[in-house]
Parts: sequence; C-alpha cells; structure tokens
Amino acid sequence: MNLSSTQLRLLGSVMYFAAFALIVNVLADFTIKIWPMKMSELNWRVGAGGLLMDVMLLIVGPQALIYFAAFMNGDRKTLQILRWVTVALGVLTLGLLALFALDSVQITAQLPQNLKANFYKVALKAALIGLLSAALYIWFGLTVGKVLKSQGTVRTGSKEASDGMLMVGSREPARPVLRSIDTKEPPRKEAAPGLSIDA
Repeated sequence: MNLSSTQLRLLGSVMYFAAFALIVNVLADFTIKIWPMKMSELNWRVGAGGLLMDVMLLIVGPQALIYFAAFMNGDRKTLQILRWVTVALGVLTLGLLALFALDSVQITAQLPQNLKANFYKVALKAALIGLLSAALYIWFGLTVGKVLKSQGTVRTGSKEASDGMLMVGSREPARPVLRSIDTKEPPRKEAAPGLSIDA
C-alpha cells in the first residue's frame, strides 16, 4: 500500500496524540498514588521510588510511538531533540535507582525480620525494572543518533550511496533489455575481373 506524504503526516499526527495521551495517563496515575508528597519520610521515598521505576518502563512504549511518528513525518529536528531527551532520561533513571537503593538499605535496618524477605523481593523487582528502563533509554537514544548520522552523510548519487546503502524511494534507471541478434556475414566483394588472389 503506497501512502502519500500528506497521508503519512496525518497518521503521524494521530500517533503523536496517542503517545501524549498514554504518557499523561501514566503520569497522572503515578501522581495520584504518591500524593501528597512526603519527601522527608523514608517509607514514602521508597514506595514512590518503586512506583517511579514502573513509570519509567511504561513510558518507553509511548516514546517509541513518538519516534515512529517523527520518522514518518521526516521531523529531523524533533528526532534530534528526542534522542538527547531519551539519553538524559536513561541517566536520570540510573540516578534515581541509586537513591532508591540507598533508601532501601536504610529502611531494611528498620524492618522486622519477618517483613524483610517480602521487601527484598519488591526492591529487587524495582531495581531490575529500573536497570532495564535505563538501558532501553540509553540504547534507544544512541541508536537513533546513529541512524540520523548515517542519513545525514548519504546523498542520492554520491559515492556513499553506491557503497551498499539502501536508498528508499529511489530506483536505478531501467537498463535496456539486450536481445540476441542473428548476425550474418557481410557479403564478400567479388574480385575484380582478371585478378585472382591465391590464399
């Protein structure tokens, strides 16, 4: 199915809106769960940190939608901004994970012995999700950066484009089909009268 650039932009706009709605829903749900904020309380910080790791992973899907929509629309500047935002989110997730680990160590010393096993399971799950989210964000941002860099150095008809690079939307000029032609020997010229040549 072939789509025009106008149709692609319309689909991209719908994807932008869908991704934005998903992100707003996730953030609103997170805010409701942690409100009111009690930064001074250790229990609140640990609980909010665990929920935040889930939020960071849930946002990866909508962000991938935004990337796809930007590629469809050809929004190179948007992609440049998004890739740096994505890498920054990955680094931020690692920092939040470190704070979550410090708070978890502190709260473990205060928990009764019969509750420590369950807390370890929840904390390890949150830590694993945080590591996966950070790796996805950083990997995503670096990969998009490489794609943009490769697209920026390749031009149609250049040497780089001919060295194994697939150019979408451009085709090689059609070559004429060669047909076999029955060749006949040219007629021999008769020797002039009175002359004979012995081969």
